[in-house]
Amino acid sequence: MAMSDKDDMPGLEVFFDAARRHGAEPSVALLARIDEDAQAVQALARRPAPHPTRRSTLSTRLYRLLGGWPAVTGLATAAMAGVWLGISLPEGILDGAGESAYLIDVAPELAFDLAGGEF
Repeated sequence: MAMSDKDDMPGLEVFFDAARRHGAEPSVALLARIDEDAQAVQALARRPAPHPTRRSTLSTRLYRLLGGWPAVTGLATAAMAGVWLGISLPEGILDGAGESAYLIDVAPELAFDLAGGEF
């Protein structure tokens, strides 16, 4: 038997007809409560957002200005690479494919001798 057969439950048709005649409309009290809630939400939306009371530090402002942690991490990596290239010996960098590099000492009197002796 199919569920759409009207002979299955003959007593329910009376209730379905009554429900079709009586339209479902909200009560006046429900509409009044909905209107009060809507007015309260609109009043909250009209208020300005609270201002932060804590001032940001210079490092926080710089962090935000640079673009957050990805940019700061990139800058830190570039700075460390610069320090490493500045400290490392120039022979390893300049002497790439067996070519000899010439370093010219412009001011030999300003040389710093780590060994402290005459060579």
